[in-house]
Amino acid sequence: MTVAVIILAVMAAVAIPHFMPAEESELDLATLEYANAFRFARSEAMRLGEPRGVHPQPAQKRVRVFRPDTGVSPWTPVYDVYHPVSKKLYDLQLDAHPFANADSVSLTPVFRGTCDQAEMIYFDPGGVPRCIDPETVLLDSLTLTVTLGGVSRVVLLNGISGQVSLQ
Repeated sequence: MTVAVIILAVMAAVAIPHFMPAEESELDLATLEYANAFRFARSEAMRLGEPRGVHPQPAQKRVRVFRPDTGVSPWTPVYDVYHPVSKKLYDLQLDAHPFANADSVSLTPVFRGTCDQAEMIYFDPGGVPRCIDPETVLLDSLTLTVTLGGVSRVVLLNGISGQVSLQ
């Protein structure tokens, strides 16, 4: 009898969804959108064998995916990369997003040298993140913090592996 009650209690705990306040769901989605932009740019660079970049604009709560114009120096971003699902230009603006929200976004990139445009990261064909100007400078790490209502979530970009993780 006791075993049956325990089994039913465990099943009920698993079956009952864990509800979080709408604000936390909005924050989680906003953070995931930023992480997905980095992941998409990296995977496209590796798939196509051509650099692809991410341009987070924290003050505007915006992130865009771009293709660097490598025919000019310094490289300049060309914003003609399309989102794989919406088929629109990859340009996430949190203020226009129906389900994601943030009060603020901050960006802290650390490079292994001097980067003149630290807010623009590109991935080489091997998936390694770098500075767009000069394009030879490697990214050591990047921390993007998304905050809403006193709660923060973090996107981490590893400069060695290019791996994106959430905290």
